[in-house]
Amino acid sequence: MNKNRGQGSGFRVQGTQNSAIRIPQSEFRNPKSAFSIETIVKIITYLVGMLGFIAVFRHIDVFFNIAFLSLFSLSLYFEYSKKFYIPRWVLNSLSLLVIFFSFYRFKLSDLVTQIIEALLILLAIKFIEDKKFRDYMQIYAIVLFLLAGLGLLSLDITFIVYLLILVFLLTTSIVLLTYYSQDPNLYFTKQTVIKIVLKSMYIPLVAIPVAVLMFVILPRTQYPIFHFINRADKAKTGFTDNVRLGVVSDIQEDSSAILRANMEKIEDNALYWRGIVLDYFDGTSWKSSTKDVTSMSFPSSSKGKSVRQIIYLEPYENRYLFALDKPVYIFYRGARKYDDFTFISTGYIDKRIRYEAVSIITDTISESKIEESKYLQMPDNLSPEIAKLVKRITIHKDETKNMQSIYAFLNDGTYKYSLKNLPVTKNPLEDFLFLSKFGNCEYFASAFTIMLRLAGIPSRVVGGYKGGYYNDLGGYYLVPQKNAHVWVEVYIREKGWVRMDPTPATIDHFASLMKGDIFFRLSVLLDAVNYYWYAMIINYNFEKQLSIFYSIKSSIKKPNFKFSFNKVDIAKYLVIVLSLAGIVFAIRAAVRFDNSKEKKILSLFQKVIAKHGYKKTKTQGLEEFVMQMPDEKIRQSSYAFVREFERLYFKDKQLSPDDIKKLKYLIKSIR
Repeated sequence: MNKNRGQGSGFRVQGTQNSAIRIPQSEFRNPKSAFSIETIVKIITYLVGMLGFIAVFRHIDVFFNIAFLSLFSLSLYFEYSKKFYIPRWVLNSLSLLVIFFSFYRFKLSDLVTQIIEALLILLAIKFIEDKKFRDYMQIYAIVLFLLAGLGLLSLDITFIVYLLILVFLLTTSIVLLTYYSQDPNLYFTKQTVIKIVLKSMYIPLVAIPVAVLMFVILPRTQYPIFHFINRADKAKTGFTDNVRLGVVSDIQEDSSAILRANMEKIEDNALYWRGIVLDYFDGTSWKSSTKDVTSMSFPSSSKGKSVRQIIYLEPYENRYLFALDKPVYIFYRGARKYDDFTFISTGYIDKRIRYEAVSIITDTISESKIEESKYLQMPDNLSPEIAKLVKRITIHKDETKNMQSIYAFLNDGTYKYSLKNLPVTKNPLEDFLFLSKFGNCEYFASAFTIMLRLAGIPSRVVGGYKGGYYNDLGGYYLVPQKNAHVWVEVYIREKGWVRMDPTPATIDHFASLMKGDIFFRLSVLLDAVNYYWYAMIINYNFEKQLSIFYSIKSSIKKPNFKFSFNKVDIAKYLVIVLSLAGIVFAIRAAVRFDNSKEKKILSLFQKVIAKHGYKKTKTQGLEEFVMQMPDEKIRQSSYAFVREFERLYFKDKQLSPDDIKKLKYLIKSIR
């Protein structure tokens, strides 16, 4: 029984003109030492399904995750017991209910997530069915749609990892599924399975380099066709126009990144990332009053080192653009600059953005005239005890000395830095100064500002971030949310706004992590990979295409043989070299296959037969084709060739010169 199947339907797959993988006839004779094709297909299919779930589970509701895992586990039980207890019509009805439910909860603002959730449940239902060829193909299609949906939700480095794994799995699975569709009872040895997998890799090895090449050269646009259905990235909690005392501590417990700044390394004490300026205090929170928009001009009176940054800002709940203190330019479409050296975008930052900034490293903003009443404003319900305290401290006639006295009072060791159990009463400043005597940066900055104003010294609060971790591998600063900080700018006549930071925070809160920690080094490496992914791939645009084109053009006109070790250039050329190597390898493999001895012999046989008016279809096996010939003489001589070819072919060895000579003789005898 097995022998006939191997020569009939089994050889029908292998013996055609398009044959790429030779399967020995012994595969079909000894099932005990081989793997069932059905088992192999099912294992790979379940891996594909689990990959689709792992790719999207972070982006969907926990209810759908639990539902998928429950149904998926049920399907595994059915496979183990080899019984499928639920009728197909019930599962089809359940699928329709899922679709109707998706329409019922339709919401345009989160359309992609809802589609992914529905697809995930439909995928689980398909696994519960007694699967045929069509069901396997539908499972693969659903997983592909899940990956497409993931691309609309998030395009971080994990997306391309999932996609590459899926491409290789699907290629192998579809090739095996082709054998399965011909005969579900086939058995393959371990060596044959490995051979099929390796041969299947030719397809992605050709497709991936070509896709990379197309990505580089195809025209780019700033307005993607399907951008309107992209879900906005999840916004992080950040600074707003209203900073309430005690709120910044919540941000400081978040270790996720808020921005990355590609720039040179500078001194740690200069790492202040300016975001907002607040000048109005109501007793419990700071707000920003009306301010004027100014031109993007470089202040002529500014003194200090100029630093250029390329900033990748994560989504958060406002419009402020952060840059190194003091920013004078920010190059971003629609960005506006205010007279207090803060910048905003035209809309809320609900997705990761990239912009360039130029800052002056200085602790002073020169300004000859200000609206003093604006920066001396006091809340109506301010405790008189605070005014008495300031009067005792500011005994000097000189404003600068009084400012220094207030600063020294808050930093003499009496007041401690803390993120826990902060005073959030109706009079938080009074409780901070006279009762708890501990707080985080906004308590120190608020107390310092109000005490200065009570002493007649104009001052304001600045919100942003302090410090950051410099990634030497990527050449950029990583600034996490936990580095959120508030400091003070004091107006000193004939000098301008001077930055002062009254918070006695420990250096560990704002400095780098331990460089010797293996987990830190690993996180630095992974973050550098993700950084380059966004910088070189996600943010690849028409401007970069032109830059590459002009650089190639200039190098052709003026050859330059100097070696450069720029990291970005090395990565760029490495991608090009690997792409070309992949294309060359694929072409060589294809040429080797096209010139195979077996294929040449079969091609010669079919040409001779075609002269007698017989043409084999792609779905016919050789024996089936020959036995249908009405001319007995041609049929017998053709059958003699086919039998000899099969005998030599199923030895799973290359044809020798004597074998080829004998086969050609049999072909010539066909008359």
